Amino acid sequence: MEPCELAAGLADGAESFDRLFSALWSSIGAATVKAARLRPGVHVFDACCGSGASAILAAEEIGPHGVIDAVDLAEPLLERGRAQATVRGLGNVRFVHGDVLDWPAPHGGYDAVVCSLGIFSFPDMAAGTERLLRLLRPGGRLAATIWARGALEPLPELIHRAVLPERPYLADAPRPVNPLEPIGTPESFRDWLAARSLSSVGVQCLPLALPGDPDLLWSLVLGTGFRGLLGGLPVAAVERVRRRFTAGLLAEGRDAIDFSALVGTGTLRRVALPRRPGGARPLLTTGEPIRSAPQIG
Repeated sequence: MEPCELAAGLADGAESFDRLFSALWSSIGAATVKAARLRPGVHVFDACCGSGASAILAAEEIGPHGVIDAVDLAEPLLERGRAQATVRGLGNVRFVHGDVLDWPAPHGGYDAVVCSLGIFSFPDMAAGTERLLRLLRPGGRLAATIWARGALEPLPELIHRAVLPERPYLADAPRPVNPLEPIGTPESFRDWLAARSLSSVGVQCLPLALPGDPDLLWSLVLGTGFRGLLGGLPVAAVERVRRRFTAGLLAEGRDAIDFSALVGTGTLRRVALPRRPGGARPLLTTGEPIRSAPQIG
């Protein structure tokens, strides 16, 4: 639900997205960067970077001799990231508008790929993640963050019910499948990452919660992929949706909403080929072929 998802809608919701920066995105970005174990001077790819919750911290971590390529489809969020980099005097991070699944690997590959709350926005989560792994050098490290199972509940149901009177056809439409449901526990996420050509896989749980404040949580609706449900509605209709959402949230009587995340890490495996007579034994990176992948270059 971060910037890779429904980027066009997020472009209009950038201010709402940033309202949650200190309350949510910065904590998740910091945990993702810490798990990446970045060293000074490395070359990092930040996929679905948004306004820089992970990219800015990573740029400070790697120092002036390192480089961060931070890529996203939401230009207004990228502009905020660029402004923050300027304020902090960081010349080693560039925020680029682009599709991370089309991004070319640099010569030799990246030392690390960071993706904070982005992989579940890919049309095919497994294929998209494997595409990111193709950007890594042999032995490079992936750090990817997803929502834990049960996070955000009951917000998806509340916003769906609030929109339904404005869009009654949604009652008969198939409900979106949550791609994270099968991998939303530390054990299942670890197994899933291990199946992606990664070794030394680890998963940490990051417990997070937001107050059950209707105004704050409405910012989440406007600033994330939930906004797609509101696209094209008149202003008056959006206001009615907001009121229904607020009423539903208050009826739940929750003091807080769970926003816990899972931070997964792993190293791209190396495979030793048989030693050639009189020569060194080369190393190759393993990689499963991308299954059901779109044309991503």
